[in-house]
Amino acid sequence: MNGFFKNNLSDKQDYTPLELVQEMEKRKDLIMLDVREHSEIQICHLKDAMHVPMGQIPYKLADLPKNKDLIVFCHMGVRSKHVINYLQKNGFSRVYNLAGGIDRWSVEVDPKVQRY
Repeated sequence: MNGFFKNNLSDKQDYTPLELVQEMEKRKDLIMLDVREHSEIQICHLKDAMHVPMGQIPYKLADLPKNKDLIVFCHMGVRSKHVINYLQKNGFSRVYNLAGGIDRWSVEVDPKVQRY
């Protein structure tokens, strides 16, 4: 592993879409966690991402794996930071934020993902 997720724990919490794509090319065990609302998912989404709206996170903790790297994202990266902080306070150590959210993903990685 190239140090992106050093020993599955990293001091760095934010990763750009391009950094994430590079890691995804090497690893298949990353879990993308979309914390946007259902109405936002109707506009655009990332294939294979797990969807749990931010407000439902406290009720879904048992459904989230603590033994996998979770890449949390929202529209612009603000809500996902709050979710990461909450998850860390609840025993999750392998959580990371997609900087700029799905909006930045659309700009830097996949322009077919509709911006809003």
